This record gives sequence, C-alpha cells and structure tokens, in this order.
Amino acid sequence: MCGITGIWHLDNQPIQEEKINRFTNSISHRGPDGSGAYIDQECQLALGHRRLSILDLSEQGAQPMSYADGRYQICFNGEIFNFIELRAELGQKGYHFRSNTDTEVILAAWDCWGVAALQKFNGMWAFAIWDTRKQELFLSRDRFGIKPLYYTFLPDRLFAFASETIAFKQLNGFERAFDANKIANQIVKDAYLDSLGHTLFTNIFQLIGGHYLFIKQNDKRIEQKRWWNTLDNLVSVPENYQDQVAKFKELFDSACLLRLRSDVPLASALSGGLDSSSVYCNLHHLKQSKVNFDRTPQNWQKAFVAVFPDTPQDEKAYAEEVVKYIGGDAQYVYPDFTNILDKLLNTTVQFDHIEVTPIFIISKVYKAMKQAGIKVSMDGHGVDEMLLGYPNFVRVAHQQALASKNEAYANDLAETYLRMFPESERAVNLRRLLGQKYKAPFNPKSFIFEKLAPSFLKNTYQQFKINILKQDINQIPYIDNLKWLGQPKPLSLKSLSNKSIDISHKSSIDQLLYQNFHQTSLPTILRNFDRASMQHGIEIRMPFMDWRLVTYIFSLPLESKIKGGFTKRILRDSMQNIIPESIRRRTLKTGFNAPMYEWFNDQLKTYVLDTTHSKSFVESAAWDGKTIADFVGQRMKSSTWDSSECVQIWKYINAHILISN
Repeated sequence: MCGITGIWHLDNQPIQEEKINRFTNSISHRGPDGSGAYIDQECQLALGHRRLSILDLSEQGAQPMSYADGRYQICFNGEIFNFIELRAELGQKGYHFRSNTDTEVILAAWDCWGVAALQKFNGMWAFAIWDTRKQELFLSRDRFGIKPLYYTFLPDRLFAFASETIAFKQLNGFERAFDANKIANQIVKDAYLDSLGHTLFTNIFQLIGGHYLFIKQNDKRIEQKRWWNTLDNLVSVPENYQDQVAKFKELFDSACLLRLRSDVPLASALSGGLDSSSVYCNLHHLKQSKVNFDRTPQNWQKAFVAVFPDTPQDEKAYAEEVVKYIGGDAQYVYPDFTNILDKLLNTTVQFDHIEVTPIFIISKVYKAMKQAGIKVSMDGHGVDEMLLGYPNFVRVAHQQALASKNEAYANDLAETYLRMFPESERAVNLRRLLGQKYKAPFNPKSFIFEKLAPSFLKNTYQQFKINILKQDINQIPYIDNLKWLGQPKPLSLKSLSNKSIDISHKSSIDQLLYQNFHQTSLPTILRNFDRASMQHGIEIRMPFMDWRLVTYIFSLPLESKIKGGFTKRILRDSMQNIIPESIRRRTLKTGFNAPMYEWFNDQLKTYVLDTTHSKSFVESAAWDGKTIADFVGQRMKSSTWDSSECVQIWKYINAHILISN
C-alpha cells in the first residue's frame, strides 16, 4: 500500500522537516500518489509517509493521519481487509469516522482495545502509532510478516524505522554498514535473517512478523514482543474429509472476497500453476454465483502472465487454458533480456539483499500492471509451504511414513514425489528419495517398490537400478560455503523475539512445514515479492495468507494435505469444477528462477569472470576471494558449469555488488 518512515531524536536534538522528507522520499517508489510528514517539535519525533492510494482516494485518506483530537498519529503500510466489519462494531461503541479508510479504523481500534486490537485485524500491515499524551511509540507487524518494517535503535540517541533497508542510506547522522557475520549467515543459511529479526547491516533490525514494539524516550533497550503464535490458534476440524473440503472452500471464498475490497482497479498475477489459477478462477466463480462483492471496483477481471519462451519456466500454455476456461482476459508479459547487466546491477542494488538469483525477472509482471493502470495484484503465495508443494517436503513425509512402517502410504508419497518431475528426471530423483545422493551401501531388499508399487513406480525403479546406480555419485556438484567464506564458522544469530516457539513435539513433516512457512522459505518469498511489486507501486494481496485459512490448514491431518498421488490435496478437491481439470490434476513443479546457467555461459560470462578476479573481490574480508576466483576461472575455461554452482557463485557476486555500492 505505502512506504512508511519515522525518526525519533532521543537526545532531543532538533529534527528538521528536510531530514524526514529525505528519509521518506528514498522509498518514493512504494507510494507514488503522495507524501506527508508529521513532526512533534516537543519530543523531536517525525513520521513520514509515501502514499499508494487504494481505499478512499480523497485527501481524507492522506497520512500521517491523526485521531482523537490529535492524540494519536499513525503511518501505515498495508490493508485491514475486515475494516468494514470493525468500523460497524466500533460505531456501535460510539466511535465516529471522517474518512472511508481502514487507517482510521486502526486508530479507533487502538483507542478502544489497545494491543488486543491486533487480534481483531484480518490483513497485512506494518504501522507505527505515536501517542502524544503518553509520548510513546508503538510499532506492529502482521501475523506472518507480509508487510516489512525495519528499524535502528541507538539508546539515548536515535530510533528510526522504514519500510526498506535501502532508506537508511539516506538517514542523515546514521552510517549504514554491512555486518560480515550476517552476510556469512545469509550466504550459508539463505533464509533465516528475516525470522530472527536481523538484516545484513549493523544496527538495522526488522520487526518480526507477529510481534510489536513499544518505545519510550528513556528506554535503554527495547524488546520485540510476540503477539501471535499460529500453534496457539489451531482449530477443530471436521472428522469427515468431505466436510473438511467444504470448510476449506468456505474460508477460501471469504478470504478472496475480503481481498477484493478496493477503490482502484485490481488484477491477478497468473502463472498457470494450481495456486494462482485457484485464486483467479475462484474470483470468477464467486461472481457467477452472485455473491455480494462489497466495495469492489468494476475492473478486476484481468490476468497478467509472465512468459519465458523456450525455457522450463514457461507456463503460457497452462495459463491460456485457465483464461479460456473462465472466459477471461489476459495480458502476456515477455521478458526483456536486453542490457541484462545494467538491469541486474540496478535491481540488485535497489533490492538490497542477498538472494540465490536476481529477482528482476519477477518484477516484469508488476511493471506491466502499473502501465495498465492496475494498483493491486491478487497472488497465490503461501500454499506450497502449508500443503507440501515442494519436493523436499514430500521426501520428508515419505521418510516419516517408512519410519512408521506405513508402507502403503510411503508408496503413495513416492509416486507423488516422482510425478513432480519430468519423466526424464524421475530416476535421478528416485535416488534422492532413497537417500542415494551420496555414496552409500545399496540394498535392493530394503525397498518396497517391486512388491507394492504400481507400474509407474516399478518402471522408474527399474530405470533407477539399471542406469542411475552406475553413475559416479562423487561427481555430484557440491560447494562448501563454509570453506569458501575463508573464516571461522559464522556465529549463530539470536532471535530478537521475547518468546520462542517450541515445535519439538511435532512430527518431522509438521516441523518442516512450520519452519518453512514461518521462518525460512515463505518469509523470503514475501520479502522478494514485496520489493519486486512495490518497485512499481503495486500492492500484492494473498488470499491463502488469511489467518483463518492458515490456522485451519495447520490443524488438518497430513493425509488431508497429501494423498492419492497429489500434494495440496484439499485445495485440489475444493477447486473441482472451478478450475480446468488438467490444471487441478497437474503435478509437475515448475520453478521461478533466473536462467543463471545460460547467463553465466553467455551474457554474464565476462562480467562474472572480471568481477570474481577483481582486486576488491579477491581481497574481500568477507570470503576467500582467491579460492572462488580460481574456481570460477576453471569453470569458465572448461565450460563445465553446473546450474547449482551458478546459484552459489551468484550469492557472492550479489554481496559484492551491494558492498561496492
């Protein structure tokens, strides 16, 4: 929705409007429709806001917004989708409203319920409320960290916050510096900084999803307090599976309808996969069912599809099938790989984080939306992490079934796993499933496929025995990032949360799903797509991230999530006759990554070689530059890159670009 900032001079040094404006305008891309600032001259505190107008486009919706005769001031990024219902509830308690925004509802709810108001919100948010009477600042982030919020705290000197880390480059009086240990952690672990509350930088932290902060002028330390724990909010589910499906569909319908509330045009980001197709088709199904679309614009029916011709990532044919099925309208967005180096460098700097591939390819869809006058995108994120959408989840579930001696279910899961890959890759992945990634004794009698499996598995198993086991397992590419860092093992980072969550009592697959949804995979996806979309002033809404649906899914038994050869079982069954049958039963898992292997061997070959052999890279204190340079030189000379190696090398180049800028 917006970009927010705040500066509090805890040492009472005067704060100038120019300082907050510079800080705020550094993230102007998040809010191209307007800007505003509030300054409390008595406390030397300022709030800044860049506006992306979604609800109440009038000046009444401008921020920072005041309430209760000026007692409260708020800057808010996100949406409270159930604001209409909350407004009615608060109205019955005597609260009055001047605007038609969800922002004002937050302020009234805060005045009425305090911190307990967070439990009433259904939405995505990061906001700060300044209480002029108590001289107290309150920061909050939504349950799952959909909307970002970063801060710095220097006791007795400064507290400042912003929607993106790049803003701190423009914070006068603050020197933004990279933290070598946090860079090492990101390179080795990939996806833990977000859930722990850290960033790549010294003294820049992030408020963790489901947490809040109170800040007072005399605080010597501040504490992130957990207000949400998914496991504390699990629900009873029907015993009968068909009843479970019906309840799932009811919750999904409600989540979709709430997220259609807007005063500006919406569209859907459609890939042709199950998740995005379910969102897109279900919206049309609800309209055909004559469900009341409350506060919804006329223009919401269009889909935007990213197309990657002649690559494994291209799903245009599937998307076309979906659009045709509901009689919809779609715009197909083709990648522009001209001037690829300039695009890569510029977006890497703007993205301000270390990732396994450049993310600029995912922003193309949102750029096309902006050019078409769209401001809100309906996306399908969150399902994979709850309903075993990734192959490694299925492997763990398979191991768990074998350990419990449930051979029939283990075979079911084995078939499910292998169907996620093209036929040509199934035998190789069977080796991975059976623990043959590295050299290990092979005992055919230890496997159950020949006795119990359907012909699909038997045929794959025969190919596995004949061809795959003859390969030299030691030739599997492997990069030891701990060795390449050229320093002691990265120090573990402590979570900034005041309360950890114990999941040790859960099964191995339940632990993995919880971790990926709350701590690793999904937080990374949310950050990536927030920055990719907000670079073009597009807000992403995710029906599957509705907290009611999340707690319901986490309450379901495993076999409701995966069974009969399919992951995401309950979603597939709820979408019968709503999406094309071929999409509903589609099992191939298509990734969404930049073509690093092709680029390393072509457009980026010279750049990769020159960068890794540059003086600043080789002499870096953050990694063993000489070892990496030698490795790259050997691969370039022999043209023997493996795609996984390209991904690992990119992380070092990504870090080098950031440090150099």
